Parts: sequence; structure tokens; C-alpha cells
Amino acid sequence: MKEGSPIRILHLIDSAGVAGGQRYLLDLLRHSDPSFEHHVVLSQAGPLEEMLRDQHCGYVLIPMAGKFSFSALRKIRQYLHDEKIQIVHSHGYRSNLQGRLACALTRARNIATVHVSLYDYIDTPLLTRRFYLLIEKMTSFLVSKYICISTAMRDDFRKMGIRREKLLVIHNGVDLAVFHPRTANEALSRSLGIQGNCPVIGTVGRMVTEKKQIDLMEALSLLQERWPKLQCLFIGTGPLLGRLEHQAEQLGVAGKCLFPGVRTDIAEFYPLLDVFILPSRREPFGLVLLEAMASKVPVIATAAGGPLDIIQSGSNGLLVPPSNPRELAAGIDFLLSNPDRAKVVAQQGYETVRKDYRIQDTIRKVCDVYRFTSMMITGLNYQ
Repeated sequence: MKEGSPIRILHLIDSAGVAGGQRYLLDLLRHSDPSFEHHVVLSQAGPLEEMLRDQHCGYVLIPMAGKFSFSALRKIRQYLHDEKIQIVHSHGYRSNLQGRLACALTRARNIATVHVSLYDYIDTPLLTRRFYLLIEKMTSFLVSKYICISTAMRDDFRKMGIRREKLLVIHNGVDLAVFHPRTANEALSRSLGIQGNCPVIGTVGRMVTEKKQIDLMEALSLLQERWPKLQCLFIGTGPLLGRLEHQAEQLGVAGKCLFPGVRTDIAEFYPLLDVFILPSRREPFGLVLLEAMASKVPVIATAAGGPLDIIQSGSNGLLVPPSNPRELAAGIDFLLSNPDRAKVVAQQGYETVRKDYRIQDTIRKVCDVYRFTSMMITGLNYQ
């Protein structure tokens, strides 16, 4: 590596959807220090490809889906060799494993961001999940640093037996140039079918078991009598979309539930909401929570995982017990019934993000990890 040359970093990510890990990567690429040269390997085609092209970032596809792939490992190893990659930054369990093994073959260094805990793979069979945990622990010696997006993620890795010095908490951040208080877009509101002068609540996330949109739907049914005009936006998609639509029919709230799908203009949606809700069983961090707070929307989240790092209940948001639709309904009712208090909560939430969760601070800390890791690399040998 010549003095003054950019530090070459390869990002491995095993999904090309539009979720927290992908948005984290896009922010890294967008705000990174120019002393780093970023490369991206995707495991599969998807919406992330178009977003990378919009940022003029090149990428290659190396399938890593399914069982462990020696073919993928060989291709990644060859890419490291050809591009003289010094650091592999992996995102997601499958890419973490492939990345650290490829690093072992090339003497590059691996950094892994923990976006989701293996303990939260609740739809994965128990024996399979235990196998994943065992492999993670057995190969952890190959990782230079785990970047944990919340205290909860760090604590899960400590529970797994990963050494404390390998774990660093760096919270996600928000780009305040994108997410900020703004006037609601009336044309967007009409296009969604939102009726004028009706209270609107909503959530954003993949429609999977752990996100517990069903709890919000049940809370909505409990609020029907008190708030007959209340409408709820469920932004996103996923394997449970059909089940949620059926459940809305069963609960008698189908006319109140709006499903606009995955949106790239998500910043325009938050100002439509009177309250934003994150009803997850346990949330790894809660980037969408910060986005809503940055948009000066009052928020409610479950007291499990990442939101515990962010929310001081009653001050900058409300925390409710997970998997408890009745408590969730009570929190929604409180904020809708007390608009002055809701404005104070929203203002405190905005100040929290502006002070502690700016994307520039997040990226600066990640870049510091890159620099420290690059100083440890001596005599890289790709032969």
C-alpha cells in the first residue's frame, strides 16, 4: 500500500432490499471521508442496485444465498486480491461469515456491523439458530471489530461469549438534510386516500413476525370507538403483507389501514403522521424512529432493544411494553388527546436527534474504526 493511497474497503451485504442495513450502507457511501475507496458486493439483485447507481457507486453480484458457498468464497477472495482490498466491512450474518473467511485467506481485516441479533431470528428453527450462534462464536477470532448499532446488540454478543474489546457501540444516525420538519404534502396525502381532518398514525418496516405490525393493528381496533376516523399507514412490504391485510378484515379495520408499499420518498411520509409507532417485539436499533423524531413527529416505541438507548419515556417519546396492544392503544390515545403535550414530546425528540444522532457523527466514528484497522495492516499478501 503506497503512502497517501486511499484505504480500500469492500462492503459485503447479503440483501439488496431497502431496510436498515441497506440504508446504513448508503449513508456510509454518501458521507464517507474521501480518503476511503469503497467497493460493494451484493448477494442478490434488488432495489439497492438502483440506489447504488444513483450514487455512482459500482458493485458486483456474488450470490451468497442458501447454504455456505465455496464458490462465493473463492470469488470474494479473488476480488480482494484483484482490487487490493484492505478492509472487508460485512453487513448481515451470511456476509459476515463469508467476509471473515475471505479475509483469513488474504490477510485483509474484517469489520462486521451487527444490524440484527441472531437471538432475534425468531422465524428460524431453534436448532438452526443454535448452529448459527455456534459458528459466530467459533469464527469471531477472525473479526477485528464488531460495530454494534445499539447496547442491546452489544449485550447479545457478550452473552454469546464474544470478547468485550472486540465490541464497539456506534449508534445509527440521521441525515438532517433529508429528514427534517416540513409541511405535509397534500397531494401525497390525497393519493394515499387519507381523508382530510382525520388523525393519522403509522409505522415503517418490513412485514415480518418480529416487527409486530399486528399489535398496532389490534391497537387500532381498540381505538375505533374513541377515534372513529383514525387511519393508519403501514409502510413497507414483506412475507406477512397478505396475512396483515386479512387480519385487518378480521378486526374490522380494513378501511382504516393503508398499505402504500415500499417507498423511496419516505421523508415525505412522516409529516403526514400525528404519531409514529414502532411496535417491534424487539428492535435492533430503530432508525425509522430517529427519522420520525427528526421530522418532529411524536413517537411511541416498545421498550425492548435499541429504543431503550434513544427514548426517555414521557420526555422525547413514549415507551410501552412489547406485545401489548392495549398499552400501545393507551399511548396513542394519550398523544392524540393531548396535542400540546404531543408537540412538546415531538420537540424534545427533534432536539435529541439533532444533538446525539447526526449521520455525520456516526460516519466519523465508523471512519475512525477504518483508520485504526488500517494501521494494524502490515505487509498485505494476496498471493
